[in-house]
Amino acid sequence: MDTSRLRRLQNSAAEGDVAALFSIVAEDPYVLERIDEIPFVTTPLHTAISEGNIHFAKEVVNLKPTLASKRDHLGRSPLHLALEAKKLQEGRSPRDLDLEEKYQELITWLIEIHPELVRVKAKGMVTPLHYAAQIDDEFNLADFLYVCPSSIKDLTVKCETAVHVALKNRSIEAFKVLLGWLRHFDQEEVLIWEDEDGNNALHTAISENQPQAVKLLIRYMNVNRKNGKGLRALDIFYDRQQSLNSEIGQILLGAKARRASEVIRCRCNVGKSVEKLLIKTFFGYKKSLVDYLCGELVLTEVIMKHVRLGDRIINRIPLEAQNVILVVAILTATATYQAALSPPGGLWQDDGDEATNNKTTATSNTTNTTHSSKNFPGSLTNLIFKARSEQIAGHMVLGSLYHLNFMLFNTVAFSTSVCTIIIVTIGLRFSQIIGLSTTLIVIAYCFALTETSPFPFGSVLWYLFCILVTLIGGAAYFIPLVLFLRERLLKFYGRGKLRLGSLEQPKM
Repeated sequence: MDTSRLRRLQNSAAEGDVAALFSIVAEDPYVLERIDEIPFVTTPLHTAISEGNIHFAKEVVNLKPTLASKRDHLGRSPLHLALEAKKLQEGRSPRDLDLEEKYQELITWLIEIHPELVRVKAKGMVTPLHYAAQIDDEFNLADFLYVCPSSIKDLTVKCETAVHVALKNRSIEAFKVLLGWLRHFDQEEVLIWEDEDGNNALHTAISENQPQAVKLLIRYMNVNRKNGKGLRALDIFYDRQQSLNSEIGQILLGAKARRASEVIRCRCNVGKSVEKLLIKTFFGYKKSLVDYLCGELVLTEVIMKHVRLGDRIINRIPLEAQNVILVVAILTATATYQAALSPPGGLWQDDGDEATNNKTTATSNTTNTTHSSKNFPGSLTNLIFKARSEQIAGHMVLGSLYHLNFMLFNTVAFSTSVCTIIIVTIGLRFSQIIGLSTTLIVIAYCFALTETSPFPFGSVLWYLFCILVTLIGGAAYFIPLVLFLRERLLKFYGRGKLRLGSLEQPKM
């Protein structure tokens, strides 16, 4: 690279000379391209932002958008520098306040065209989101979360979330914004993530002597949860009681906090108790992930392996395959559901006349005996004759053995298609809504069959038919349930004990 041309370009960036920028580009159209090829470099964009030349910075981004994500020797992106420069202008002269507004305009402009800039990691793996939390810039913090929601899961080199950073720097306004985001978008689990010292958000708030933050967090966190050193919130308070605000202790005691040495009567969580019971039933009791992996395959895992779903958790089904499978499953579910509503032979349109039935009893007995006896052996024939002789509006006309087989096989096909739909959509967005809707359809299907059944209500055959339909319909949820429990098992024994979050650089 021509060093003299690069020097001229940096000088023009320091002076904000846009005309010189375009003059250099006219001389060498690839000058910005060659700068972009250097992994870590202080680009003219970095220089322009540091010197407050906002218009020049915008022109550079317009000519070479990828320079917006370049990092200097400290890993700082142009967005990092813009935040730092804006912070330096606060509370200064009117000219500096005008420059602060221009920096804010640049920050907004950058994140609009490159939302992933919010996740670029500088030294210490600090992202612009972390830095905004550090300097208590609640307005930019809210904008960053809006344009790049996934940035809330980024961690610093010390495994700190933005919540940890805000609490450790006493940025209470930024903390309120972060807590509000987590509450509104159902991501409160981020609050229990631990930093390298094993402290979650509540432990950190207590250590940093922030009673206001403790009061806010106490509503959404388990006050008796232990940190990585086996200490509860009350232990941390008593260990540092001399340097902490006494209000924190009152808040903790008011929330029924206990020390680690005290035995706590666990409140029965019905949901978790049922989940643990099901996990033990299907997979047996395991002390750790190592015991689980070293153990033999249980029956449920053998079944999953034979239906080729053993790797469902670690290998997602390709998108193209998902689309094909869903189309076939939905068509099957539609056809079988329609067959249940409009069965072969149709439905009676009105109730039969008792007098007419009495006159035709003999004829029915002579003409149908041969046909019915072929379908049902022995004593079941009387039940079928009774069903066929009772003409009830809305009930199926046919009631032969072949018709019973048709309804049962149709139910199996319907349940299999529902099972396939649930398996393919597990883990996707709105999967819970899809699961609820398909469950309601299955229930409606079972009610439709039992209501239109040709068998007399209350008879043995009617009860057997209802039980078979219910069992087949419920079987559609066996494999999805096992997959769900297996994922929860892995999370309980493995991932649940690891620090979560993202340590990856964004893909620009």
